[in-house]
Amino acid sequence: MLIGDNTFLGVSHLSQERARDRTDKLNLESILEVIFSALSCGATGYTFSTHPINSQILGALGASGKVSGQFDLYPVVPYVESYVRLANEKGIVGVINEVLSRLSISDKAKLFVEGSFSALRFDPFGLFRTYLDAELKGYLGVRAKNATLQGVLLAEVLTDLCLGFQETNLLNLFAQHVRDNYHASPGFVTYNLARFVRLFEEAGLSLKDIIIMTPFNSLGYQMSPSRDACERSLSSLREGQVIAMSIMAGGYLGLDEATDYISTLPNLSGIAVGVSSREHARATFSKLREMQ
Repeated sequence: MLIGDNTFLGVSHLSQERARDRTDKLNLESILEVIFSALSCGATGYTFSTHPINSQILGALGASGKVSGQFDLYPVVPYVESYVRLANEKGIVGVINEVLSRLSISDKAKLFVEGSFSALRFDPFGLFRTYLDAELKGYLGVRAKNATLQGVLLAEVLTDLCLGFQETNLLNLFAQHVRDNYHASPGFVTYNLARFVRLFEEAGLSLKDIIIMTPFNSLGYQMSPSRDACERSLSSLREGQVIAMSIMAGGYLGLDEATDYISTLPNLSGIAVGVSSREHARATFSKLREMQ
């Protein structure tokens, strides 16, 4: 049962006004209170994008000394929206400086050497690996001592782009890099579970240690090509770990409606859900704990 970070970033699928209202009420201290409330009611970890606020959150959690018991981390890379905005404001150089600002001098030197070799060899996959390492370094370096990196997930923007082009090389390279360098499970966020599973099967790639984070809700919200297709794909899975997200359909469903549907699904390994207050956290994760 994972805490999602959308509400902390001011993301609301219902309205931008609602998102701004939430963000105005949340600061670092109140976000920590929400997380502690969720953990006390059964949440076991945090899934987050590499947005700068999450570096502050992880650092504050680590410094608090209050994180005890199970606390698993599932970062999602890259946070494309942040870099698009930054590139519009400061250009590509500004984006590079933002990534580098999170690294120590030794890490910057290592990144420069590895990136230079990849550039000289015209190795785009090598540059991609170097970028991932730079993206994650500043977040994992400030985590609480007992926070365990369980998985690293590729964001849906890149995952679903690969699905569209039937590009398995990048997906496989990402998975192997996560296994070899982070000793964690590789994962993918996708809005098209059926196509994702089919592409892996057609390419002869195993889903054995793969995490798939994908929407599941009774409205079929964000479930492509259809709710039925995603449900059939989930039912047929014999490998992999599926984590359901968007269980409340972006806020269109209430907690009871969401859990009534989710409880009927087979082969789910976990649920990720965002919460915006201590009361919301307690109600949500207490309800999810009853489903176990």
